[in-house]
Amino acid sequence: MGGPDFNHPLVGRAVVYTASYPGAKGEQGTVTSVNVGANIVFVRYGMGSTSAATEADDRLTFLDGSPVALEAVNG
Repeated sequence: MGGPDFNHPLVGRAVVYTASYPGAKGEQGTVTSVNVGANIVFVRYGMGSTSAATEADDRLTFLDGSPVALEAVNG
């Protein structure tokens, strides 16, 4: 499955997570690492000192609203 990739192209990108309940407000954060095999993006939200594992699904988007889609990086 592989471990976290700290050099993935998504690292450093701003993302927004919006919970699935009605009226949920998005929470903005910065991608700190990616685990493509597990479909997980690690995101530091707000002023937090640690990152939270966040599934790359339809609730996680870039600031422009486009979905975060994970792809393996060769190299």
